[in-house]
Amino acid sequence: MHRAKEKKMAYILHYEFGYTKKAIAELMKISPQQMGQWIKEASYEFQINNLQNEIMEMKQQLIGLGYQPQIPLKENVIDIIEERY
Repeated sequence: MHRAKEKKMAYILHYEFGYTKKAIAELMKISPQQMGQWIKEASYEFQINNLQNEIMEMKQQLIGLGYQPQIPLKENVIDIIEERY
């Protein structure tokens, strides 16, 4: 199984299904410390994706209100962050 998918599954098993990090770590044959890191990384990824969706909705609302972009619109939040740093 692909590691990125496993991280997301671990996040869901922990936060949505209530499994302990230790139990998930045993299931996926990694250390509990690494499992904690995986869950943290997946949490950040979910937050970024949710923020991207919110921004896309807001862009559409602003366009619907008649605002027009003065510069090319960015595809996602990561593009914006990378430009700033």
